[in-house]
Amino acid sequence: MMRRLTLKQIKEKVQQNRVTIDNAVHQFRARSKEQGWNMKRTRPRDADEIKALNLLAKRMFDDLRRSGKVMYDKESRVLKIDKLTKC
Repeated sequence: MMRRLTLKQIKEKVQQNRVTIDNAVHQFRARSKEQGWNMKRTRPRDADEIKALNLLAKRMFDDLRRSGKVMYDKESRVLKIDKLTKC
């Protein structure tokens, strides 16, 4: 039997482990640089990977637009982002 998780439960688990994961990633990058590894991408993305990333970005943008955090003014052709607007 598979265990079912809600999105809320997944987000809570991510928040609980965020500091540990961030520290592990930082240590990995620091050790990699010490050993001479370049952190740059060495191969081009394949077509399926590009398609998946574009789909994810579009969905995220649409969700932000629906929630009102991102607004597009068609007349002035300006994209307004909630956190970046001046009060």
